[in-house]
Amino acid sequence: MERVRWICRVGLGISLLTLAVGVLMVVAAAVIAGDWWLARQPWIGLGLDLLVLGLALTAVFGLMAVIAEPVGWLRLLAVPPALMVGLLWWGVWVFGLPTTGRGGSVHDVATILYTLPYAIVIALLVTLSILSPLLIAYLLGRRRRQLGAH
Repeated sequence: MERVRWICRVGLGISLLTLAVGVLMVVAAAVIAGDWWLARQPWIGLGLDLLVLGLALTAVFGLMAVIAEPVGWLRLLAVPPALMVGLLWWGVWVFGLPTTGRGGSVHDVATILYTLPYAIVIALLVTLSILSPLLIAYLLGRRRRQLGAH
């Protein structure tokens, strides 16, 4: 079981790093351009690709870590955000985002996030909230260690 926890921790670390680099590249491209809609390729595109990859990996490895770590009943806190993230990805892949031009809906997640920038914030917050049981368990354990030291 310890090996599974180690794999989850390493995977979660890599996915959070990927997510952070993607967010930084997207924000930097928009700030340098002076406007979200004027951000230059390839930086905004690469940043969005890393952001999407980071979101997907963080959701998967975060859920795996919540299941593998001994956090007890706190793991139930990850269920609502995991369902919301699953519904978000399912909706993107099944329905997509309607376009105004010819053709069907857009199913590319990076394009959808670029088109709806506020969706990036929502997706980030909901995906990261999957990790809330781990954070709470860590803080409670830290608090117990501090109280036990006195």
